[in-house]
Formats: sequence, structure tokens, C-alpha cells
Amino acid sequence: MTRIGLGALALGLAVAAIAHPAAARAKDSYYITPSQVDLDNLLAPPAALGSAEETADLNAVQKAEMDRNAQASIDAEEDHDRSVFRFADVMGSGFTPQKLPMTDAFFERLLTDEKRIVAEAKAHFARPRPFEVDTNLSPLVFPKKTPSYPSGHTAFAYVTAIVLAAMVPEKATPIFNRAATYGYNRVVAGAHFPTDIEAGRIAGTVIASVFFHDPRFLSDFDRSRQEVRTALGLPPLPDREH
Repeated sequence: MTRIGLGALALGLAVAAIAHPAAARAKDSYYITPSQVDLDNLLAPPAALGSAEETADLNAVQKAEMDRNAQASIDAEEDHDRSVFRFADVMGSGFTPQKLPMTDAFFERLLTDEKRIVAEAKAHFARPRPFEVDTNLSPLVFPKKTPSYPSGHTAFAYVTAIVLAAMVPEKATPIFNRAATYGYNRVVAGAHFPTDIEAGRIAGTVIASVFFHDPRFLSDFDRSRQEVRTALGLPPLPDREH
């Protein structure tokens, strides 16, 4: 089965996770728990060490390093920050922490849940980082000693993009384009392989789908959406059904 096929399978299988929410939330979870998003079985395994696929993956990281210029390096380093406000360049001038305190806290909760879910998948797949495979690489950032697959930053970017696009559908296209750039900057930074990014996109999409079936999430989403639309000078939208 192709990776694209497995991505579609992941989205289909997410229904099972949604239909059987955890009876009790894990200690450090806010909306959803890792048991509701079984990425170990939803994602294709990463390329095996020494395989042709891994060689192509590594070549892409090496090329991204050779091609990066000063501005690309700055962008990649700045996108190491996991914050919803990295999307301010497409959201508009009113999209600031000062104007959006509720939204700031809301996305921090999403990040906390997403990181716990992805951490379990990283531990399961245990893929080395590109700079651990090729010690001649010069990464711009040095992530904590966590495995490479899937990309947690990319999962965060797509959770964020899906939620923001639901808040401000008028900006959906630039929001998703920004998520794609954010993910690719992990390759430019030398922190991830391209297939880590693809897996992160799938993971973020599945995680966001499960979020949107949680009543507590939906209640906070409605309040945050109103805050965002007010800050951006946009008319209100009706609440989603809980």
C-alpha cells in the first residue's frame, strides 16, 4: 500500500478512535488522550535504515541544506517555535497574544495534547534524526533527544491549521499553505526527513478530527473563534453543534 493510501486509511480508522473515547482523561491530557489516537497503527512505518527510500529521504535533507540561503535559515529557525502566533503572517495584524488571551491558552492546550500523542508514536517508531544518520549535516536546530518520526512540529502545524481554518474559513487557503511551509522548514532546518513531515501531516489531521468530536474542545473552540473573529474585524459565525 502506498503512503498516500495509508494516509487515507488513517483518516478512516480515526472514526474508531472517535467512537470510543477514553473513559477517563489521562493525568496530563486536557481534551483527548493518546489512547484515542493510535498513531502506532495508523501511520506507515518509516523507511528502514539503509533502504533506497531512506537514502532518497536523506538526499532530500542534504539538498535542502545546500540550497538554503540566509532568509531560509532565519525562517526555519523561527519556525522551531511551536506557537499559533507563527501563523500571524497570514492571519492579520490583529492576531496577537495581547488581543487573544483566550485563544493563546486554547492552543497551548491543543499543543499539550498533541505532543503527548505524538511522543508515543515517536517512541514506537524510534527513527533517528537526519543529523544522527549523517553526522556531516549542519542542522540549524537541535531538538530534544526524541526520535524523528513523525514530525511533532508538523503535526502541531496541521492541528493548528485545521482549527484556525474552521475559525476563519475566509483564510483557509493561506492558513494551510503556511502549515505546509512550517512543515517543510523542519527539513530545511535539518531536523526531519521529508517522510517525517508527511507522517506529521497525517498525524495532525487525525488528531484534529478527534478534537472536533470532544464536547469540551467544541465549547472552548466556539469562545476562541469569537475572540479571533472579533480581533480580526470579522462577523461572528454560528456555534458548532456540540
